[in-house]
Amino acid sequence: MKFEQHGMSLVEILVAVAIGLIGILIITQAYLASDSFNRSTLGEGGAQTNGTIALFTLERDVRMAGYAFNDSRALGCGTVNWHYNGVYSTNLGGTLPNLSIAPAAITASAGVPDQVTIMYGTGSDRTVSGTLKSSMTLGPSQPVPTDGIGGYNIYDLILLVHLSAAPNCTLEQLSADPISADSTLPHDAAANAPYNPAGGGSFPTYTKDDLVFDLGTSLTARTYRIVNNTLNMVDPLQVAAGTMPAAGIDLVSGIVDLRAQYGMDNGVDNGTVSAGAYTANDGVVDNFTSAPPADWSQVLALRIAVLARIGNYEKPSGGVCTATTTTPTWQGSAAPTALPSPFTLPEGLPSCYRYRVFETIVPLRNIIWRSA
Repeated sequence: MKFEQHGMSLVEILVAVAIGLIGILIITQAYLASDSFNRSTLGEGGAQTNGTIALFTLERDVRMAGYAFNDSRALGCGTVNWHYNGVYSTNLGGTLPNLSIAPAAITASAGVPDQVTIMYGTGSDRTVSGTLKSSMTLGPSQPVPTDGIGGYNIYDLILLVHLSAAPNCTLEQLSADPISADSTLPHDAAANAPYNPAGGGSFPTYTKDDLVFDLGTSLTARTYRIVNNTLNMVDPLQVAAGTMPAAGIDLVSGIVDLRAQYGMDNGVDNGTVSAGAYTANDGVVDNFTSAPPADWSQVLALRIAVLARIGNYEKPSGGVCTATTTTPTWQGSAAPTALPSPFTLPEGLPSCYRYRVFETIVPLRNIIWRSA
């Protein structure tokens, strides 16, 4: 008996290949859809994490703002005279950046992210300011004559505030323990006291009853800013000490904008706060503004917002980006301020990226609880 063997015909092979291709196509589409959903979910989660961390970092420092010099007489005393290891601040002819004594200072310019500088000391055993019991020139041969040495410790930073019509302030450092015999504070130039210039330097003369604040072992002056779509922080005092690069430190990626406003207790109604009455210095915020305050003691809070970008790029539809077609807003976007406050997208509108806004209002508790 003879058996004939027959293979698959060309038509059967083509049908099998077609069915296989259809299956591969379906699986590929399902995978691409799943991957897109996964990347979108991860992007949303990443933006949520980045925005939360950025806002928490700012909020934590703002809550410390003004500590150790929370006294109306010290706020807004102008550009600080300071020195570090042989180099003076710019206002004294050196290259160190200028500093101003303020708990929180906003630098706002149209079309670019705001910058927020937070300043505070570490504090010491002394909680109130001292006063000079006699006039003096800041030379190492003349220690600072105070009304009492209680709470001052070796290597503490001290801030001298001149209470004249044109107030000024100077940053110095205790080079030794206070001298109890005549109630003075030594501030000689020394390796462990780099804030003191040799010979006293180009510092002003201070008079009887001027103020002396003990800032503790260090002063923080952190500026938060946006650099290359990243929240960056730089502290000029740490840069001068060599403990931080001049470019600062990148903290949180994916943060593309930063906005801030002062919460003012100045009795002015500019349309940003709804209240029955607007009374200056009553402990209630009357308005929010980006304009520099005339009286730092009236700054009760800071309103801060950060814009986080979701890293998932969405393909344009018909050649046009549709992920974000309008500028993201925050509470300060429509506020009538002296300077523009809306967010700015780095790639412009419309955008193929999505964004998330994170904002909060932080009370400046050290200013609210200031001693004078």
